[in-house]
Amino acid sequence: MNSKDKPIVFGVPFEGKGNFFRGTSLGPQKIRWALESIEFYSLYQQALMPRYIDVGDLYPESDSEPEEALKKIEAAIDRVLDGGYPFLALGGDHLITYPLVKSAGKIWNDIHILHIDAHLDRRDSFEGRYFSHATVIRRLEELFGENKICSFGYRSKGPEEKEPACGEPFRVLEPLMAQIEKWKGKPIYLTLDLDVLNPAEFPAVTNPEPGGISFMELLEVIKLLRGKIIGADLVEFNPLAAPGNHSAVTAAVLMREILIALSAK
Repeated sequence: MNSKDKPIVFGVPFEGKGNFFRGTSLGPQKIRWALESIEFYSLYQQALMPRYIDVGDLYPESDSEPEEALKKIEAAIDRVLDGGYPFLALGGDHLITYPLVKSAGKIWNDIHILHIDAHLDRRDSFEGRYFSHATVIRRLEELFGENKICSFGYRSKGPEEKEPACGEPFRVLEPLMAQIEKWKGKPIYLTLDLDVLNPAEFPAVTNPEPGGISFMELLEVIKLLRGKIIGADLVEFNPLAAPGNHSAVTAAVLMREILIALSAK
């Protein structure tokens, strides 16, 4: 593989003040640590995890105002993505998706956003904050248009949140198959909030919701996206929210699978 074909990996350990249970800022380093414990070959995709370039973590101050932190994150990501390579960002809370997609949209025209999450994240404000993990998708809809974002797997809704025209609650794989056909040839960005998983399988998240999809279904989703995504983020892993290292290893396996999907031609 040519060095220019290698996916780029970086962490964005930003955590907003409104988080219910703090700890997502520890996610990127914990996932990297767990990655050392797994095989680099995927039986699920019959492929080896590609070589990638890890450029480290982008460290905005979590205690700064979100608007200021987002500007710093976006400027740093602009530099990282300058070559237009496929990339995976490790969060951090879900607000990091806002500067990530803004930066990606400067490189890939007509970007489409696939949002997989237990929550809609479409509040207009949350605890008085215009920018937060609970408003991030609404802010992106305002920038890119509602028709460019599809949400799947959500099972929680605030009273003021409007359900999206594109997507489906509770389920992911089957409705996504039809949507991917409609987006054929479009640059697709994947934002994956790990609380979409059943908390019985993946408890280490800040805002767990009962129910959710299985790990195996999520793997099938990633396989479906192989060769179709230009970038992705893996957010809301909170190592402090559950004992042991099971969730960290699961997140590391998902990192491997997404990198394979990103590098496929």
